[in-house]
Amino acid sequence: MAPRIITLVRHGQAYHNVGSKCHLHDPYLTPLGEAQCHNLSKRFPSEPPVDLLVSSPLKRTIQTTLFGFKEQIESGVKMEFLAELQGSSGMPCDTGSSHDVLEKEESFQGLDFSGLPDDWTSKNGKWAPDPHSVAERARVVRKWLKSRSEGHVVAVLHGGFLHYVTEAWASRGNPLDAGWRNAEFRSFVFVDEDEDNASVIETDESKERRKGSEKPPGGTEMK
Repeated sequence: MAPRIITLVRHGQAYHNVGSKCHLHDPYLTPLGEAQCHNLSKRFPSEPPVDLLVSSPLKRTIQTTLFGFKEQIESGVKMEFLAELQGSSGMPCDTGSSHDVLEKEESFQGLDFSGLPDDWTSKNGKWAPDPHSVAERARVVRKWLKSRSEGHVVAVLHGGFLHYVTEAWASRGNPLDAGWRNAEFRSFVFVDEDEDNASVIETDESKERRKGSEKPPGGTEMK
């Protein structure tokens, strides 16, 4: 049975978001980004409770998950990493770090990176940044999420890739209305009887929650 609801979260502000410094490799959150994540933990609804946390393995998304969902993690909610959630571009800011680098990070001690493929940082093959490959990777993500048995799954990922996962670029609406703010979260349910594409639609509650705060995609999202 598919999850009753999935909530997608964009990471907090990272150093490449300040002045479009996309040349920075796998940047950390800024102090403001950390504060955004701590605020996220206060704003995030307690119902329905989170049953699973899944994060992109880049540093800023890992930090966002650890800071934004500290209470859930401490209460025993499992945290997994999914390489397919990585950023959509081939720029250094969207390119992850190796297992060795992540495992040596003091603040990531105790996290399990063993499930990450050896080539996940290559930006080649299935990881390539061309639109077709990214769209297919997004479909794989949706099918993976739909295959989970947990009732409420929270995924933490990247602004550009969020548009592919939610298929906003292909929607009839204006994609420029679909920008995600740092540490913003939206909730979705799966479209009935859509097994191959596993499309999602945003819940009415989620739309109401963000009413009046819409923004166009930022520079890194557009790139």
